[in-house]
Amino acid sequence: MKIIRIFEDDLFSFHYENELHNELERLMKRWTNAEYLFDYAINNNVPDNIGFVSALFDQVAEIENTLEMIFQGKYPIGHFFMPLHFAEHGKMLSMQKGKISRNQLRLYALKIDENCFVITGGAIKMTQKMSEHEETSNELDKLIKARNHLNANGVFDNESFYEFITEQS
Repeated sequence: MKIIRIFEDDLFSFHYENELHNELERLMKRWTNAEYLFDYAINNNVPDNIGFVSALFDQVAEIENTLEMIFQGKYPIGHFFMPLHFAEHGKMLSMQKGKISRNQLRLYALKIDENCFVITGGAIKMTQKMSEHEETSNELDKLIKARNHLNANGVFDNESFYEFITEQS
């Protein structure tokens, strides 16, 4: 696992060993690939495949616009991410989800500090609970493994995080 800087000291993404791209790039490529999305719709018994794909394209654009506004300083990145579980509120290395309201796409991240996040993955949300769908269940596992990886490497706050990513370079 390697951590890639996406934007200054605010947004980072894991780049897993067997992947060509970091998680943010991988997800954006996947979520803008019509063939992948149509196959996903079919495999998940979505009744309106065309509407589903069209809606996801719109949702990707919303996420991209939101991230662009964050990068332009119009609001902090902490505005986009929220605790995955209520019990995670205020914790260091808490599991977070990034989403736009009424959007099925989720970016999952670990909160390092108030305005510093590391993306661990993402998914198309098809069920209420993450454990009810294979893709979101796998993403929850990735969140836990990423947090354990950071903890095992002495990351517990933003200072130790920045030391860790400097050492891994």
